Amino acid sequence: MRTIAVINQKGGCGKTTTAINLAACLADHEQRVLLVDLDPQSHTTLGLGLNPGEFKLGIYDLLLDREQKNIRIEEVLLVISKYLHLLPSDVVLSAAEAVLLSRDDREYYLREILESVPERYDFIILDCPPSIGVLTFNALFACSEAIIPMDSGSFSHSGLSRLMETINLIRINSGHKIQVNVLATMFDRRTRIARESLAEIRRAMVGHVFQTVIHFTTALKEAAKQGRSIIDFSTSSTGYADYMNLTREVLAMVDADASAGNIQSASAPPVVTEDGVLFTYYAPQAKRVYLSADFTNWKTDKVPLFNIDGNGIWQKIVPLEPGRYEYKYYVDGHWKTDPANPNQISKEFGSNSFFEM
Repeated sequence: MRTIAVINQKGGCGKTTTAINLAACLADHEQRVLLVDLDPQSHTTLGLGLNPGEFKLGIYDLLLDREQKNIRIEEVLLVISKYLHLLPSDVVLSAAEAVLLSRDDREYYLREILESVPERYDFIILDCPPSIGVLTFNALFACSEAIIPMDSGSFSHSGLSRLMETINLIRINSGHKIQVNVLATMFDRRTRIARESLAEIRRAMVGHVFQTVIHFTTALKEAAKQGRSIIDFSTSSTGYADYMNLTREVLAMVDADASAGNIQSASAPPVVTEDGVLFTYYAPQAKRVYLSADFTNWKTDKVPLFNIDGNGIWQKIVPLEPGRYEYKYYVDGHWKTDPANPNQISKEFGSNSFFEM
């Protein structure tokens, strides 16, 4: 069973659209899917044609009943189709944050609930709220994989950095690893900003961006308004083709545990790729790693590296023109030269690593 959290603290990025349509497309491939609505706004529940009052119990009741265990998950499940089930939510879920904050081990509640149904589903898809709070932490501790939908028209390094820092802290503090991949959404190939944003996303999340992009299309919006997945709305639309392509990619992937043995080794010197220069730094216990260089005016917060696999390997691709460059890494507030690069030059305030391309 694979548990995938669809997460982004920014609203309006296609998070719920992705959760609904990925779940529906997986179900169309005869995969048994449980979709969990963790957003108090209930957009996933509404997006499948259900309104508050049409169901007696929701995910809120399961979370708050965790200690008493008076409610069985079967009492809350709603059958959407033969292969797709839903744990719904409504506005009362907004009270869960305040209630859970006073409880011990609050971040593990959802995981314990889902562990009661390990053999029933092939996939569990978690639609997270647009914030990083108790509910999102429950999703992160329950999942083995995370999909981060990102609006290709407004890529933000800072937003992605905060989210990756949160995932990295979970790994450091608990040892819980999450396989992360970014999905570019709302892509409009006609605009330069969309193409540039997509390229920047791929440079930031080296090798962890889906080849599929979700194009901007009115069919996806109309389907949501009517409370239907894109499969039930229009199988001839671009949105349908996009989410089917995404589903094929997801099905072809191995899970986080299976991929752990295929991780590349530790540090490496800068490597020139077709997209730019790949910088790699190995720091398994680091919370933040930045690249500081002459081409960044030695700023320490401009170019973050990401520990995407949770294996301590921090990476980022930077587009550079041919030339000679000096650089260092800024690791949790400390300057570090590149241990994988023997080329160093002494300066007034210490040594810098350098390379030529």
